[in-house]
Amino acid sequence: MCYEQYIHDEKTYRNIVRRVWTEILEWGRKNMRIYPWRSTQDAYKLIIAEIMLHRTKADQVKDLYELFIKKYPDFKSIVKAGPENIKSELHSLGLPWRSDLLYRMAEEVVKKYDGTLPLNRMKLMELPGVGHYIASAVLCFGYNLPEPVLDTNTVRVIGRVFGIKITDSSRRSKKFEKIVSDLVTCGEPRSFSLSLIDFAAMICIPGNNPECEICPLRGICCFYGKRGDMNEG
Repeated sequence: MCYEQYIHDEKTYRNIVRRVWTEILEWGRKNMRIYPWRSTQDAYKLIIAEIMLHRTKADQVKDLYELFIKKYPDFKSIVKAGPENIKSELHSLGLPWRSDLLYRMAEEVVKKYDGTLPLNRMKLMELPGVGHYIASAVLCFGYNLPEPVLDTNTVRVIGRVFGIKITDSSRRSKKFEKIVSDLVTCGEPRSFSLSLIDFAAMICIPGNNPECEICPLRGICCFYGKRGDMNEG
């Protein structure tokens, strides 16, 4: 039974959501990766991490992130440093436009909010470089709010488990957003979302050979069920 059937059976859908939440959270307690931005709930430090992590591997970001935070502990210090210095600091990560966005963001936060990020989705998304994902990440990881954190990796897990076709626009799909919203409202949104991100990176990996045999969700996963059917055939 997959999503198109669940929507006609609310009780079953809720039970599956609860099981996914339980299993992912339990898996995360044992396997969650350790990164410096995960030991803080400071919204400034979190948004710096998210900007650095955009299309960049976490292990590439780790050392530079720690040095950057030490040198620039807040938005005011970024503005004081000037755009050229910030560009130089982030040069090794590539994507030169990210330093421009970061500097413009810092200027706006200092000008409009005296250097403190607003605790409001719409106001966050008015800042340069802040889209749905970064706004959700700041609110979820910084304030433990039940915000759905959807990216290419988290939608892969949801699409496979619930049997929903995954496309380039799935991150903006209302169907995916509803499922992840239902999951994070079960509780512990920060821990669950971080666990889901790591689960996608370590178990439900891209390609045709995810680690299904050690996946705690294989008993309810539509993707795994279809693989079993094909093997039997």
